[in-house]
Formats: sequence, structure tokens, C-alpha cells
Amino acid sequence: MSNSHESARPSRRAFMATAAVAAGATALAAPAVHAQAPIKLKFQSTWPNKDIFHEFAGDFVRYVNSMSGGRVELELLAAGAVVPAFQVLDAVSAGIIDAGHGVSAYWYGKNKAFSLFGTAPAFGWDADELLGWVRYGGGQQLYDELTQQILKLNVVGML
Repeated sequence: MSNSHESARPSRRAFMATAAVAAGATALAAPAVHAQAPIKLKFQSTWPNKDIFHEFAGDFVRYVNSMSGGRVELELLAAGAVVPAFQVLDAVSAGIIDAGHGVSAYWYGKNKAFSLFGTAPAFGWDADELLGWVRYGGGQQLYDELTQQILKLNVVGML
């Protein structure tokens, strides 16, 4: 005598066969993802090629390019390659370049508050204290408010 409840349940063998087909289809589809063209981004620094800060930007580019597994390709450009150094922020906002690397104090002419983010206030914080304020003390939120709400720039800053 058979139990009708048991006959409606799929067998373990059928389940394993379905799972194997699904896994195979997934494995075959995976190379198609890597076959897509990488995202190429122009990343201009505010520094000349021989400057240590441009070298730091180069380190960042190598890390991003490596960690993305080839999906993202940042192209590092020295100051003046596309726009003059002090115009990098506006060029990013306008979409002329995709990203920039510089010191926020360079944008002091746009708003004096930028001096708080590019260098520590005189007789104030060292680099660790400044970055601690940015990360944990509300500094990043103030920077975002300055760039996006007050100046209406189309940028997201990473301090």
C-alpha cells in the first residue's frame, strides 16, 4: 500500500539532478560576467608626477585596480593633465573627470570652511585627531553638507 503523501514529494535523486544542472548553468554563466568591459575612470591628482602625494594617489589606484579584479580601471593623471590643480573639484562635479585627489584646503576660495578639512586648524589636531573627527566626530557629515548642500557640488568626498 503506497502513501499518496510520499509520492508527491520529490526524490533525493531528482533534487540532486536539479541542483547539479543549476550549478552547471551558474558556472557557465560566470565567465560572461568577467567578459564585460572594465569600468574606466579618470582620476586626476592636484600634484605633479614626482610629488610624494601623487605617489600616494598611485598607491590608491593600484589597490583599487587590484581589488576590483579588473572590473574597475582607475587611470591616474597628474596635475594639469585635464584641468589645473585648483579646478579638480569643479571638474569632478561637472563630470569632466571621474575623481580627484587633493587637499580640501585648495578649495578655500570657494568657502573658508574648507580649511577645516584640508589641514588641521592652527595649534590644533595632528593627522590622527583630524581623521578621528572626520570619521567619528561628525566631520564627514559637515564636509558633505558643505560640498553638496551649501555649494551644490556633485561630489562625494572621502577624507
